Amino acid sequence: MPTDETLTARTLRGDASAFEQLINRYKNSVFTIIYRMTGQYQEAEDICQDVFITVYQKLYQYDRGKRFAPWIYKIAVNTTISALRKKNKVITLNFDESYSLQEPGNHYDYGDPQLFLERNEMKAEIKKAFSSLPENYQIVLAMRYQLDMDNQEIAEALGITKENVEVKIHRARKSMRKAIIKNRDERGKQNGLSGVK
Repeated sequence: MPTDETLTARTLRGDASAFEQLINRYKNSVFTIIYRMTGQYQEAEDICQDVFITVYQKLYQYDRGKRFAPWIYKIAVNTTISALRKKNKVITLNFDESYSLQEPGNHYDYGDPQLFLERNEMKAEIKKAFSSLPENYQIVLAMRYQLDMDNQEIAEALGITKENVEVKIHRARKSMRKAIIKNRDERGKQNGLSGVK
């Protein structure tokens, strides 16, 4: 199986089948990045097409001395952000989609119904806290925890240092924790309860 670098070189020489192989190799992971950021299937498909058009147009800029995956992921992230900004949308993050594969009304699949309700409440809290984060924090968290990319891959994809990624992830998690505690405290005050410490 040819390497990404071989396929990019062949594409640059005019071999359309080589680019088709690159598309087939990366279409699922690129779509996943976009879908995780948009939360909309059709919109993700449209942006995914834009990503591969951009990749084709900018392929001459790719440094074959580096890995191809972070380069294409960076284009996917940037294209998605641009598309969301044009529509004044925000990045979404889908949490634990395994729950959505179950029948929504069937609590027996989840064991304890109380636990199921608590998990749903926690997911809502996390989603709310996530949406309150600055965009650059949202991106690194989505790449780290939803796409399961390691810090070095994120750094390469975003064009920043690994240390910068680590700092952003730390600060983002800290901000989310504060937002969740604040939301619980506010909810507790509304219900006449003392806040969470």
